[in-house]
Amino acid sequence: MAKLLDIGHHMARNERNPWRDTYTMRALATVCELPARAMKDYGKPRYQVWEHLGDIDVIFSERVVESLPFADLLNFEVPEAEGKPKVLIAAALSGHFATLLQDTIRGFARDFDPYITDWKDAREVPAEEGRFGFDEYVAHLIHFLETLGPGTHLVATCQAAPPAMVACAVLAERKSECVPASLTLMGGPVDTRVSPIFINKLADKIPLRAFQRNNIHTIPKGYPGSGRKVYPGFFQLSGFIMLNPKPHIKQYFNFVKNSLKGDDEALQKFRDFYDEYFAVLDMAEDFYLDTLQKVFVEHHIPTGQMTYEGKPVDFTVVTDMPLLTVEGENDNFCPPGQTEAAHDVFSGIPSDKQKNHIQEGVGHYGVFSGSKFQKHIYPVIRDFIQDAHTETIKFPVEAEA
Repeated sequence: MAKLLDIGHHMARNERNPWRDTYTMRALATVCELPARAMKDYGKPRYQVWEHLGDIDVIFSERVVESLPFADLLNFEVPEAEGKPKVLIAAALSGHFATLLQDTIRGFARDFDPYITDWKDAREVPAEEGRFGFDEYVAHLIHFLETLGPGTHLVATCQAAPPAMVACAVLAERKSECVPASLTLMGGPVDTRVSPIFINKLADKIPLRAFQRNNIHTIPKGYPGSGRKVYPGFFQLSGFIMLNPKPHIKQYFNFVKNSLKGDDEALQKFRDFYDEYFAVLDMAEDFYLDTLQKVFVEHHIPTGQMTYEGKPVDFTVVTDMPLLTVEGENDNFCPPGQTEAAHDVFSGIPSDKQKNHIQEGVGHYGVFSGSKFQKHIYPVIRDFIQDAHTETIKFPVEAEA
């Protein structure tokens, strides 16, 4: 049925169709495309990180630097990368693929050597690879930072913020040379007791076993991860939409209006966004439940309960790492104050190395993507990292004559 509807809307919009610009054909195309999109299977999108160079767009290819069972470390090959600071973007593992951060990568590709944690769909990871929980996410970050070596800057988006903080503290306690040269947290739930939203209040009232009973499912036969228990990506996507449905309702209303008007440019922007937004992955049961418990229910980081591999995490051992937090004024998922709480947690960092930036007029997605990210937020992060990188450069002491 979905295929027939898809064929119908393409025929109605086909340039060879002499009636394509009539109201009747536009209405037919709209009636076919909307349900076809609802039934479509959205696979993982390709990365398309590009830069304007004169009259052409240059696409940066990606390469796998390191591959682990649950994630690849990807690098985007930008010109003259060897002389630029390395930036590792820790992508959230909350239902979407890391490709959702393509616009984020595009910003960093202008001035840095960008890397990203490309998390794998749990349904594609064989069950014999074992568990993947909060500690395993931290272990992946530590491994990737050690792979990239000293002087790497860490940027964590959304739910990647808590494990990124733990990774930094663990490396500092080990006195590792690979403690990030700076840490930037973007719209991350560090302390969800601050300005709690509906989902935060709900997590306090519903026992964890209820989330486990209702949200965890077993991957069926036919997938590499058959038998693995997961939190399905479409559950997370549904939760995102239910938390803030108005923008999506408005977008779909505008889609119908633009479709009937024949505004092809607006229609393509809608398709590009929702093709990306509806591409979701399943996350391992352990990571979902660990994150729910440690971040949203028991607030392990701000209350001093956080552990890694069974040992308490001491955030005060981090003393030399510059810290930037970025928040969106209209963020309905992670309101202002929740990310800024990281400054109190990292109390060992001097105040002159700490900064918080609140961007007016952006919601959660706008913190790391879109025109305001490129024009206002990215320059703040760029200058912060460049200043931090300059401070970490060790100049040789001239020998005495």
